[in-house]
Amino acid sequence: MAALVSYAIGSAAAYWVGSNLVFRSANATIDWVLNKQADPDIKEIHTVQSISAMLTAYKNLPQNHPAFMAKASVEDALTDLADVIQRTKLKEEAHKGGYVTRFRTFDASDDNKLIEKKATVLMERLDLFTKLMKLGSQTTDVS
Repeated sequence: MAALVSYAIGSAAAYWVGSNLVFRSANATIDWVLNKQADPDIKEIHTVQSISAMLTAYKNLPQNHPAFMAKASVEDALTDLADVIQRTKLKEEAHKGGYVTRFRTFDASDDNKLIEKKATVLMERLDLFTKLMKLGSQTTDVS
């Protein structure tokens, strides 16, 4: 009878240790697979505030100025960039609040690519705007 009790206790202990070991190994493997490409940092562009301040300085630019439409396109690109950054931050907050996802690293790599693309468009439009502002100031100096 003692052998039967010790066999039952030993089997239960072996089952518990074995299942715990398998569960932890599987959990670590899944965690590694899900997080190996994760980029937790959102690449926020700090130039948003400085470009916004610059556009505020030129808010009274006359419509007949050569850089007026370029200024509007810079404002649109700036809005697009700010929206993408805000959406990415909201995704991260939703990720942190999820029951299952909170155990994984937030993968912002796709969002960072989109942010970099929007930032490149913004910088191209800003470059055009500044060149047209110089052109506008040269035409007013000559007149």
